[in-house]
Amino acid sequence: MPSGARRISRPGRAGSHGDPGASRSAPIVPLLEPPSLPKHFPFPISSNSSDLIFDVILVLYAIVAAALQFLYLYRSVWWLPNSYTQSTMNFYLIDPNLVILIVVIFARRIYYQVGCLFISRVYSNKTEEELSCFSRYVLLIFYASMIGILATIVLGNRDKMDIVYLFYPITLYIPIFGLKIRPFFEVSTWCSNGVQPLHACSSNPSDIRIECEHLKANFLDRLRQIFFTAAVNSYYGSFIPCCFSQSELVYERYWNVEHGVLIFAGSFVFSFVHMIPLKYCDILHRAILHSGIWQKLENERSVVIVTHEWREDVLWPSGVIVKWNKSLWKSMGDCNCITPGDKALAWGYQLFSSPSYPLTLAATFQCALVFYQFYSVLYTVYWYRILALGIMTFFNYYSLYKLIRDSIVSHSMYKRREEPSGSKDAPPNLIGGAPSQSHNRAHKHVKNKTEEHGMLQDEPLFEYDAMDER
Repeated sequence: MPSGARRISRPGRAGSHGDPGASRSAPIVPLLEPPSLPKHFPFPISSNSSDLIFDVILVLYAIVAAALQFLYLYRSVWWLPNSYTQSTMNFYLIDPNLVILIVVIFARRIYYQVGCLFISRVYSNKTEEELSCFSRYVLLIFYASMIGILATIVLGNRDKMDIVYLFYPITLYIPIFGLKIRPFFEVSTWCSNGVQPLHACSSNPSDIRIECEHLKANFLDRLRQIFFTAAVNSYYGSFIPCCFSQSELVYERYWNVEHGVLIFAGSFVFSFVHMIPLKYCDILHRAILHSGIWQKLENERSVVIVTHEWREDVLWPSGVIVKWNKSLWKSMGDCNCITPGDKALAWGYQLFSSPSYPLTLAATFQCALVFYQFYSVLYTVYWYRILALGIMTFFNYYSLYKLIRDSIVSHSMYKRREEPSGSKDAPPNLIGGAPSQSHNRAHKHVKNKTEEHGMLQDEPLFEYDAMDER
C-alpha cells in the first residue's frame, strides 16, 4: 500500500459534482417596488409685474438713491441767517454730464425694451429671430456710442484711474456673463442654455435629471442677474458720486458705505421678488420632488445589507440603500434619480423642498432691513439722513408686502396638500390623488415588468406645467 496522505472529500464540495450550473447562478436580488410619484395640484395664479413696470420702479429707486447721495455731498446750510444760498444743495458743484451718465446706465433696460418695440413696428416684415438679433446689435451700438460720448465729457482732463473707476463694473460683468449681450439688457427672459424654466412630469430618470440641470442653470442665471443689478445700482448710486466729487470736499465715509450697502440690499430684494416669483418657486419645487435626494451613510462599519448598485436608469423608491463611488447612500425622497453626491441638486432640494422657504428667507431679510432703517431714522439727528432713510424705507415696503403675501399663499396651499387625503379640506382636483382604473392597470403593468427583469421600468406621465414669463 503506497504511503502518503489520503485525500478526503469535503462535504462543502459535494454540490460541485451535482448540478454544474448551481455554482454559476446569479445571487437573488430582492425586487424594488415602484416609487410613489409626486402629486401636484393646480397652483393659484399670482400677480407679477411685467418687466417694463419692474424696470421703471427699479430705475426710480436707483435714481432717488443717487440723488440722496448727491444731497449728502453737496448739501448747504440754507437755514442760517447769513447763508450765501437759499437752496438746499449747491447745484453748481454737481457735474450735469455725470448725472446724465448715471441715469443712462440705470435706464439701460427701459431703453432696450422701448427700442425693441420701436424697431419691431418699423421692420415688421422680418422674422422674430432676425428682428431680435438685429435690434440687439443696433441698440448696443447706439448705447455704447452714447456712453462713450458722455464718459469722454465727464473724464475730460481727469486722472487715468478715473477711467478704471467709471467702467469697473465691466470687469465684474465679463467673469459672470462672458461676452454675451442679452444679460446686460434683459431681465428674466434670458437664460444661458436657451431653455425656459418648464416642468414636465415624467418617470424617466434621464429626463428628470436633464430637466433639473436646466432648471439649476436657469436659477443660477437669475441669481447672477440679481447680483449684477444690485451691484451696478449700488456702485453708480453711492461710489461714483463720491469718486468724481471735488478734491476739497469732505464727507463721512461711514455714511457712504452704509448708503451703498442699503442700496445694494434694497435692489437685491426687489430684483429677487420679480425674478424669482412664487410660480417659479413652485416649478422648482415640483422638479425636486421628482429628483429626490440621497443621504450618505457615514458609519460604514455597521452591518448594512446592500443589495443594489446605483444605476442611472432606475427610479429609486424611498428608503433604499445603494452603493455608489465606494460609499453607501440612502434614498430620502419619495422617488430618487439624481446622482448620489451631487451637492448642487442636493442643495436645491433643501432650498425648494417647500416653495415658501426661499420666500420666507427673503421676507425675513427684508424685515431686518426695514427694521434697521426704521431704527436708524429714530436715532439719527441729521436731517439729510432722516430724509434718505425714510425715502428708501418707503421703497422697501413694496418688496416686503409682496414677499409676505407670496409666503402666506404658498404656505397655506402646501399646508393643505400635506393634510390626509381623506380630510374634508383636501383640494378636490389633486392630480394623481385618487387612482383611477387606468392608473391601477398601468401600475400593475409596470409591476409585472419589474418582476420579469428585476428592475424598475419607465412609465411616462402626461402632466405638463409651464411658467408664463410675461
